[in-house]
Amino acid sequence: MHLRGLDLNLLLALDALLAERSVTRAAERMHISQPGMSAALQKLRWHFKDELLERVGRGLELSPRARELVTPVRDILDRVRELTSEAQSFDPGNAERLFRLGCSSFCSDLLAEPLARRLLREAPAISFQFDDLLADTLPRLFEGSLDCTITLAQRLTLDPACVDKAISGKPLFSDRMVIAVARDNPLVGDTLTYDEFCALPYVETRFGGNFTSIGEQIVRRQPRRPRVRFWLPNFQQSLSMVAHSEMVTLAPSILVQRCADALGVRAVAPPLALPMLEENLYWHPRNDNDPGHRWFRGVIADIVAEIVAEQTVSSSTRDLTESELGEGCRLAAEQPA
Repeated sequence: MHLRGLDLNLLLALDALLAERSVTRAAERMHISQPGMSAALQKLRWHFKDELLERVGRGLELSPRARELVTPVRDILDRVRELTSEAQSFDPGNAERLFRLGCSSFCSDLLAEPLARRLLREAPAISFQFDDLLADTLPRLFEGSLDCTITLAQRLTLDPACVDKAISGKPLFSDRMVIAVARDNPLVGDTLTYDEFCALPYVETRFGGNFTSIGEQIVRRQPRRPRVRFWLPNFQQSLSMVAHSEMVTLAPSILVQRCADALGVRAVAPPLALPMLEENLYWHPRNDNDPGHRWFRGVIADIVAEIVAEQTVSSSTRDLTESELGEGCRLAAEQPA
């Protein structure tokens, strides 16, 4: 590797290329032209004597050497930011920065509209990107290509990517899983026994095609369980499927309530014990004291608090008694530590 000519701008370009794995997206992230980013990539290849990004099919993948560089490059840039005045203060009204959040489509649907309104009003030069919650979300959080993720507290105890890793987080909200059915489903009344549940055609939600919700995992462990007729990649598609059929699915109560009128679905209490869904916001500890990152996390927490404050347990969950549903969706800060 040659150090001569390897300046901070090239390191920033390298960080963007490693995170995006695309010259076009890296250029957009850096607010430069695609030819400019291509030229930076050529310089980086000369410096490191490595292709860094290799053509695989129609896309680009990181070379083994590039994968080794992901964390060190991000650590160097984090240290540089700590030494600059930008790291000591953050003005969202003037700052240019991209924030990336990994979360389920359920959470992105909740957050997207109010987040867009707030960013356009308070931070016109801030960009934001939602990434799907996938099996590699937590590894990407550790390597720095995601700023934050919203996921269940229970998932961290099950994910091998979190073993012996430090992670920072804060609770956002809690919710319950319910059985979602079409409002006019003739096979389901106000209540549902477990035998009746097992006899119904079932839609399973499998995020990214490779992992399921905590509720689905509990159903799978039962000696008897409903026959799965369809697998869909997010709760919204599962709700759309049951809305026009006699099938049923498991979904968060807050989502069923929000979709009740638009889709014509209703909620029924699950006939088995399911844990509360504790949705938390997680980030890498290196960003604990980054003013911009703290602002971003605060915006997410504020928006969630507003959504929860607006939420009731009346319209779509009218089929549930208070004892069956409990308190429904709650702001996590209201729960005991």
